[in-house]
Amino acid sequence: MSEDKKISELDAMTRLAEIMNDSPTQIEIGGKVYKITALKMGTQVLIAEETCKIQKNHEGNMVDLFNQFARSLPAVIRCLAYAVLNDKDKIYKDYATKEFSNEFYALCEQIEWESDKGTWMSVLVEVIRKIDMQFFFTITAQMTELRTMTLRRIQEQ
Repeated sequence: MSEDKKISELDAMTRLAEIMNDSPTQIEIGGKVYKITALKMGTQVLIAEETCKIQKNHEGNMVDLFNQFARSLPAVIRCLAYAVLNDKDKIYKDYATKEFSNEFYALCEQIEWESDKGTWMSVLVEVIRKIDMQFFFTITAQMTELRTMTLRRIQEQ
């Protein structure tokens, strides 16, 4: 067995153990260390919504997705804040109206003003690793289809 294949299998086994044990991933943003555990379904939906807002190519791959995130820094900031907070009561002041909490705004401000944006994409990769990818691509495809259907209806009227 080649050395690269052994390393790849070891990485895969380590990743599987992290998922099964819900081991937190430590990330550093602006000098503060945060622990991110498996993302709750609601957090995954919020990140998928951000992705749909910036998605230009409906048939894009992960490279296209990260290129689009790189051009939309506010979306990256929101996704990082969603992942760090990972709880609707921390993200929203009032969930019914979708009004964001002061904690959410403070974290977004800290990310934007007190951290190095050069590290954001590597942290975003860690966040994306916490997402159930089958769900992620299913929900983004459904949201894209819904958007297309809505646009067709508007154009027909």
